[in-house]
Amino acid sequence: MAKNVSNLDNDYISEKALRERRKRKNNQVVKKRLFVFGGGLFMILLLLTGLLLYQMSVNNHLKEEHAKQSAEYKQLQEKEIVLREKLKQLNSKEYIEKIARSEYFLSNDGEVIFKLPDSEDSKSDSEGQ
Repeated sequence: MAKNVSNLDNDYISEKALRERRKRKNNQVVKKRLFVFGGGLFMILLLLTGLLLYQMSVNNHLKEEHAKQSAEYKQLQEKEIVLREKLKQLNSKEYIEKIARSEYFLSNDGEVIFKLPDSEDSKSDSEGQ
């Protein structure tokens, strides 16, 4: 039976075969384009993901740095408050007189200053005897 079947070589058949070849070639071109553009899109997506991860890392580092700086700032503010109080005291005449009397044993005219032994000194003296 196969010997009885023959191919027709007319214009319609050759045109149909040509259309099939063009269609296959066009499909190959479309597949190549999809592969190239899909690969490009994948690379862009990969790049954006990398940038996102990098930015998240930098952001976390900056948050930690900000927390450290905030703690240091708060500590410096507290120190400033203490120093301002100390400055107010040092500008006070009464405080300066108190320091001069206690540390440098300065006195007004006619005053006599007696230094009493500390409680620890008196204990060591009594134990030594």
